[in-house]
This record gives sequence, C-alpha cells and structure tokens, in this order.
Amino acid sequence: TYYNKNSWITCTDCPGNTTSRRNSQFCECPAQHYWHFASAGCLKCPFNSTSGPGATSCECGKGFYWDALSRYCLRYSFSLVDQDLSQDMTSGLLLVTNGQGQGTVCDDRYSDATARVNCHDMGFPGFQSWWFGRESWSVQHTFPILLDEFVCADNTSSYSDCSYSTLHDCTHDEDIFLACASCPHNSFYSKELQKCVPCPLGASSRPNSLLCVCPAETFWNSDAGDCVSCPPNSTSTQGSDACECSEAGFYWDSEHHQCLQWKFRLVAEDGTPAESQGLLVVGNGYETGLPVSCDLKDQPFLNFARASCLELGFIGQDTQVYPHDWAIQEEYPVVMSNMSCSNSANSFADCSYLRGPAPHCLNSLMGVYLSCVTCPPNTTFHFDKYSQFRGCDPCPQGSTSPADSFSCLCSPGSTWNATGKTCDYCPTNHYSDKDTVNCTQCPSGTVAPMASMACGTCPLGHSWSNYTCVQCPREEYGDGVKCSPCPPDLLVESGRCVSSLQELLTITANLLNKLQSKDSHLKASEDTNTILAIAIATLVVAIVCVVVCTKRKFTVTFTPRTDNHENIQLVPGSY
Repeated sequence: TYYNKNSWITCTDCPGNTTSRRNSQFCECPAQHYWHFASAGCLKCPFNSTSGPGATSCECGKGFYWDALSRYCLRYSFSLVDQDLSQDMTSGLLLVTNGQGQGTVCDDRYSDATARVNCHDMGFPGFQSWWFGRESWSVQHTFPILLDEFVCADNTSSYSDCSYSTLHDCTHDEDIFLACASCPHNSFYSKELQKCVPCPLGASSRPNSLLCVCPAETFWNSDAGDCVSCPPNSTSTQGSDACECSEAGFYWDSEHHQCLQWKFRLVAEDGTPAESQGLLVVGNGYETGLPVSCDLKDQPFLNFARASCLELGFIGQDTQVYPHDWAIQEEYPVVMSNMSCSNSANSFADCSYLRGPAPHCLNSLMGVYLSCVTCPPNTTFHFDKYSQFRGCDPCPQGSTSPADSFSCLCSPGSTWNATGKTCDYCPTNHYSDKDTVNCTQCPSGTVAPMASMACGTCPLGHSWSNYTCVQCPREEYGDGVKCSPCPPDLLVESGRCVSSLQELLTITANLLNKLQSKDSHLKASEDTNTILAIAIATLVVAIVCVVVCTKRKFTVTFTPRTDNHENIQLVPGSY
C-alpha cells in the first residue's frame, strides 16, 4: 500500500504487480516506468529516456531534462536578458532553463569555446566577449544558480556535447554575462554554415536579426535559409515565418512546412479500434497521440467532446465518460491540450487548441474517453452538409443494417444508392449474391442481365445482346458471349468452328445412320437408294481425301444394333 493524500482513505492498495515499502508515498514501478502521483499509477518512460525500478521520474540524456508536467525530456535552452528582463538581446545576463526552472550560469571553467557554443545555440554567428561578476542588477538575486563547471571543447557544435554540473559552490558574483556577435543589415546567421549569409532576393533584415523579412505569400524557412512560397490552401503576410491555412480543419505544421489535418479515432482498452466508445486518439500523418484537458467538466471541453463525436461521423455525444485507468494511455504522447469549442461547433474545425501539453495543466495526463450516439439497427446515418443536420434514416423495405451504419445492406441483385438512400438493381453484367452494399462486376467471359444474383453464359451458337441470348448468324459461331466469324479454313457446325474434312465425315455418318435407323421415315426404296448412293459417294471422296491429301488414317466401324440394323461411326485415327 501507499499513502494517498488525494484519497479519504489514508492507505491505498498498489495497482497491478507493483509493491511498496512501509510508510511509502508511492509504489515501486518496474524499470523503464515511473510512479506518477497525479494519476496514482505507473507510466512508461518516453522513447528518449530511461529509469530503474522504483523511480518517480525518468532520466534524460545529456542536454535534456525531465519535465514532470509534460512527461517529456525537454532540451536545455539559453537566453540573454537585460536588467529589465527584456528578451531577444544580443548581450546580457546568461540564463539557462532546465528541470529546476530558469537560473544563472556560474563562471567556473567557463571559456571562449563555451561562450561560442552558447551564442551559436541562440542563433548568433559567434561571441564578442564574456565576463562574470555582479553588475548591480537587481534581477540576479531573483534567479537560482543552476549550472556550474560548464565546459565545451574547441570543436564542440552543441552544448549537449559539453559537460556541466547542476550542483554548484558559487555566488551571484560569478554569474556569466555574454555578448554575442550579430550579422549585418540584410543578412542572417546560418547555423548549418555557421556564418552570416545575405538574405535572398526580395527579402531584407534588420541588424542582429536571426531571420529575413520575406514578401507576402511566402514564409521564412530557417532550415533552407530562404523565402519559400506558401503551399496551396494557405497564405501569409509580409515578414511571416509561417503560413496560415485557409481550409477549415487544417493547421500549419512548422516542422514539415505544410497544412495538416487532424484525424480522429477511438481505441479500446487493448488498443484495438473501438466502435462508438473508447479513448480518443488524434493523428496528422506525422504524429499520433492524445488530446488532454485540464477541466473535464467545463462547457468548452464538453462542446469539444460533442464536436469530436460529430467529427467521427456519429450523430452526437451520448454521455461524458470520465477518465479510466487504461494502460494503453501510456503508449501515446500528449499532442493536444486546452481544447475549446463553441456551443454551435459541428466539427473540430470550429474549435481551438494548443499543440502539445499545457504547462499549467496538472491533469494533462488524463485522456478523453467518449461515448458517442450511434444509429440503431436497420437505419443509416444521414448528414446534410448545408444545414449541418445529423440523424438516422430507416433502411428501405427488404434491406437491413447493423447499428452505427452509413449504408444499408440490400437484397441479392441490388446495390445501395448512398445519394438517394435507396436500393437499386445491379446494372447489366454485374451481380450481388447476398446482402451487400455494392454489386460485383461479372468475371471476364461471363454475362448477367440487370438485377442478377449470378453471372453465366448463353448456349453455343448464341451471343449476349440487349439483355438476352441471341442466336448467331449462319456464317458465325457463338461462344455464349459474342458472335465471331470462323477462320477461312473452318466451317460453322452447331455454333462451333470445325474443319471441312470433319464436317464432311459428320454429314456422311449422319446420312448412313438415318438409313439404318428403325425410326427413319424414308420408306421408298428409290429415295433410299438415292440417298445411300450419295452417302457412299461422299464417303469415298472423304477416304480419298484422307489418304491422298492429309495422309491421316480413319476407321469405319459398323456397330451391331439389337434391331439387326447397323450404326455406322467414322472415327479419326492418329497420324
């Protein structure tokens, strides 16, 4: 157990598999985690930090410090101020900001190399001079001394490669004062080149400036050291270092220099996608994390919760779901805070927010858990972008839908028309064989009439035309889909292309079989003899053609029948 000052109960059980010592104010978390007092639980250290078992904070790399409010490792920063605490000075009292706040730097082992690194880090081309002592400034004693033994080598380019101590044995008589060099008029300092560079054509700058003044519809890109045109759907005024996005729901991302849009989704306790209730997660293509709020009960935040449900495609917010102790929340950084929306907000584009965690927000670790209103089964979600009306429409008769659906499942042979909210017949050569939203196109070589539940083909000798099977012309063959002429050396027989010899043999066999059939209507001996003579002559011609022209063997077989008649078959042999 641990002593919980926020609970009426003096001692509270430790969560999960954590333990504690007697009379402890926190529980001991495993390595790579730390005990967070506000949420009374173990949180995972961010990617650029580490911790041992039982830690109450994470350890950051050199040049970074642990910020308990944002749960991040933040970079040390330096600045110069005058006796009135005016910022953006080229000379003055050197201040450092770290996990202990803002304070002065002691002169022990401070050198020209360290002064150069400090000026470069603040965006200046170099240093002019440095000194230490008490300048009779009343502001010095208002700051603590935070850095001592600050040492940088001659070839060091960043203070993160320097050594320093956060413990000191100094007084304010040893505070560092620094004067940095500045670039002349119409030039700027390039950190990459580490020198002053002229401003590009069409831009200008004031002395001691760290950037150039660009014309309208462009912005100053410090990485490129140039004026860059604003991307589509954005604009800017003269002297801007960023563009303003003109399209609702988009914001300017200074790191990637483009307009991005936040995408919303809900996740369940195990991290899988949730349907209508869960932890709200937002992303913009480059980063994904949590929106957090200082006050979960104020009206602007409640408006944000409703606008988030609308942004997700639901018809509104059901009930406010207060924070849960879900471990999945530890996997996401805080990317948004201080969300505020008006009562009439219909989407996130109508809201304001702060990028990243709010420094003053003690509850910034609490994510937003939502329960959104869904449409019941057998209805479909309806949204009118002009009137902003949202509601649920009943599915047409004979169709169904699950809860929270944007479409209805139509009966076989039909497709869902999202515009008209109706079930329409599948078009020609398309089908649907079960309750579905869309019709599927027939595979190659198959056809289907309108409103079909399956695809097929027409009989041989026919084609598919005008939603029906049509017999092919005498001189063409049909594969069940279309009619086509046979090649020059082939004939049409029963809708197929066959060779002339095969056709001749088939005709001869049919004639002989007719003569021997007991069902034959040829009774007159004269007619019978005539037909028999023709058949025999045709057979002789066929055999001569086989022997002389094609050199192929054919077998003439006479199969006995029970009625004492003979059934004649002509079977082609092998080469």
